[in-house]
Order: sequence, then C-alpha cells, then structure tokens
Amino acid sequence: MSILPVVVIIFILSWVGLSPLKVNDYWLLLIGTVVLIIGLALFQIGASSGLTKVGEYMGSSLSKQSNVWIIILFAFILGTLITCAEPSIMIVSTQVSIPKWILVGAIAVGVGIFVALGVVRILLHRSLKVWYLFLYAIVFMLLCLIENGQFLPFIFDAGGITTGSATVPFILALGAGVATVRGGKNATKDSFGLVGIASIGPILTMTLLIVFYQSGFQDYVYNSPVMNNQDVFGQFVKALFPSSSTSFGSLIEVAMALAPILIVFFIYNALYIRLPKGKIFKLLVGFLYSYIGLVLFLTAVSAVMNPMGTYIGEQLALQPTFVIILICLILGLVTILCEPAVHVLTGQIEAISEGRIKKVTVLLVLSVGVGLAIMLAGIRAIYGFSIMYYIVPGYALSLALMFVCNDTYTAIAFDSGGTASGPMSVSFILPMIIGLTVGLGNGDRIYELAFGVIGLIAMTPVIGIQLLGVYEKAKAYRSLLFMRAHKYEEDDAQIIHF
Repeated sequence: MSILPVVVIIFILSWVGLSPLKVNDYWLLLIGTVVLIIGLALFQIGASSGLTKVGEYMGSSLSKQSNVWIIILFAFILGTLITCAEPSIMIVSTQVSIPKWILVGAIAVGVGIFVALGVVRILLHRSLKVWYLFLYAIVFMLLCLIENGQFLPFIFDAGGITTGSATVPFILALGAGVATVRGGKNATKDSFGLVGIASIGPILTMTLLIVFYQSGFQDYVYNSPVMNNQDVFGQFVKALFPSSSTSFGSLIEVAMALAPILIVFFIYNALYIRLPKGKIFKLLVGFLYSYIGLVLFLTAVSAVMNPMGTYIGEQLALQPTFVIILICLILGLVTILCEPAVHVLTGQIEAISEGRIKKVTVLLVLSVGVGLAIMLAGIRAIYGFSIMYYIVPGYALSLALMFVCNDTYTAIAFDSGGTASGPMSVSFILPMIIGLTVGLGNGDRIYELAFGVIGLIAMTPVIGIQLLGVYEKAKAYRSLLFMRAHKYEEDDAQIIHF
C-alpha cells in the first residue's frame, strides 16, 4: 500500500506517452518494486524491535539519571549515530557533490545536539513554542551570513531528510520514554515535539558548514539516467557491492551505519540498564532485520528509483506547463503514503490522543500539504525564482499559527513536517525535480532550483496540521457557545434548597 501508488503512476505516465518506458525498464521497475517492498517491510519489523526499543530503553533510563550531563551525553551520541543510519541521508549523499562523510557528519552532529536539547527541554518542563521561536530566529539570522544563495535550498533539504524511517521511531520512543517517566500533567503533550526540534539541528550545522567550508561544495555533476539497460541484474549488483573508492555499496555502508549504534547501546546497557539476555537477543534479531531490509531498500533505490525519477523528470519537461504542475500535484498527494515514518507518527498520534485525532485525518492533511509542496517545487523549476519566496512566508505563518493553536497540535505539526520527507521523497521526487530542471534548460542551476523540494515537503505539513488544530479549536468553541445559548424557562433560575 505504501510503495504501489508511485509505481502505478509511473506505469500510467508511460502508457499515456508522457514518459515512455521500454521492455527492460518495466522489468527493472517490477523487480525493484518487489525488492523495495521486501526491504522496507523487513526494515520496519527490525526498527520496531530494534531501533525503537533502543529509544524506549534509553529514554526511560536516561530520565532516571540524576546527573544531567550523562543524559545530555548519551542523548547526543545516540541521536548522532541513529542519524548516520537514516536511509534518506544515505540516498542524498550520493546525489550531491559534497564529500559524503562531511555531509553526513554535519547533519548527524546537528541532530545529536538538538536531540539532547529536546530531552533537556522535556525534563525541565519548558515551553515548546518558545523554543521553536528562539531556534528558528537563530536559523534565519545565520542565513544572512551566506553569500552564495545557490546553496540555500539544500540547507532546508538537510532539515527534511534528517527525520525518516530510522530516526523517527527512535526519537519518538525516546521522547515518549523521557516524558512518561518524568510524569506530570504535560507528559502526553511533551512526548511530541522532539522530532521537530531535531530537524532544526541540520539546518544550523549546514548553514555553518556553507559559511566556513564553501570551498568543499563543488558544482553539481549531473548524470543522465541510462534507461533500457540490458543488464538488469548488473544494476543491482553495482548498487549492492563496492564499485569505487567513494561508493562502498549498500552492504558495507549499512553495516558502518548500524554497528556504532549497537556498540554505544551495549556500553550504556552494561553501565546502567543491564537487560536480560532474552531481550538482548530480541534486540539483535531486530537489528539483523533492519540491516537486511535497509540493504535491500537502498539497493533498489540506487538501481531503480533514482534513475527512474530523473528520467521521468526529463520527459515531463517536454510537456505543457499545466501538465507538469498537475503531475507534480498528483505525485505529491500519493507520495506521503509511501513514507513509513508517517505511519509510525500517525499511529502514535491516534493512540496518545485516545482517538480524538484520527489517523486518516492526519494522513489527509499531510497528503494535501505534500501535494502542494511538490507542485510549488515544480512551479519554481519552471519559472526559476528563489526558494526564499516560499520559505520566509511559510515559516512566518507556521510560527504565527502557534499562538492560536494548542500546544499538542503545534508539537504534532512540527513532528509531521520532519516525517513527511522520507526515503521515497528523496529517492524519487528529488531526482524527478532534478531531471525536470535539466530538461527545462537549467542544468547549471540544479542546486538553486531543483533542491529545496524536500524542505518544502517538510514545511507544508507544519502549516496544514496547525490549521487543523485551529479548526478543531474553533469547532470546540462553537459547541461551547451553542450550549450556553439555550433558552431559560421562567423558573430555571430559582434556587432550590434540599
């Protein structure tokens, strides 16, 4: 149900002649779809019994620590290491001309710092809205230091790709664990918001990286996709095993990402938690599932979804403007269904809100928001204007809505923004917008015009969910007025003494 909508749209686009595929392309797409489904399913199983459990165990344990520096240290370390295992970051690191481990390291450190800050906020009972205002004020002040505006879109993409199918379950579990053990009347409300705070970290660290290390950002090297490749099996082998000094293949890269998480957790477990052997074994099995699933998923993304997305973008560039905009909107409406982290978040929202906030309602709002985001990205690729015309009013509206929306909806909204932009958006939508930009004759402005779509996907749900919160608040107020406006009979105001 998550993968097939995008695949069906690719088939339809081919059949109506908008992006025609050949026989080998169909085989590649079918095999890739099967591998994607198996990989994502295994990864989700492993995440629930591996990465999420690490978040739960450490969240509940850290909140009991009397030494706040131990809390900060391990929250930072785990937040950093989990981010290195995020599929979206692995995918984007192969699509840009920035040195891979510098890019991953900057994003991961940003997440680690802000996860630690978010945990401290929960422990200290501080207002989430005040923190959002303060942190985003710092972000926009630092953006003024950037001289070369072509990298601005990628800065906001960095915040969007951070929180996906690996980090979201962990961060949600960590926040819920800390809030539950800490207790208090705001425990449920404080269990949200940590994902939204974690998303700000990479925006800050990437801004600083561009300010002080802009020489490391080389011009974008565009590789046109080779479609109708006769060696379908070879496409997967190339993605699976090391092929150069810069590409280790998904087998090795996933192992390098997951191993440090286990090592740090075992150290912490030996010092503080001391889980029984049965739970340790289940945890290891979960990580094994995560490893196999993530390897299969990234292999299929590299071999199939990236080149397919780029090719479709190139073909869309040949169509009339209204067709491009319409296809971008439709793809956005269904892409949100393909993000596993969204299903984790919406399920937890429905459970914690005791059914008041329905999963279907949140999914519908997110779908419309992401559809508009990708449509706006397509419009920007066509007309070639700065992303700041979207970002500045978008975040101004997001922050303004906090003052008329209750705290729970605000926290959920910023968490939703982080989870809406996951591996499927990065592996298919971003390459499609890159291909569209090149097809429209702007191949020398890819950083400036194609990137930023992930940042928009992360921003529009924040507005949508808060508007939903305002609607619910107005609905409750209207019901209250209705109850107060009933008519009194003549004797209704009598005082009756018993």
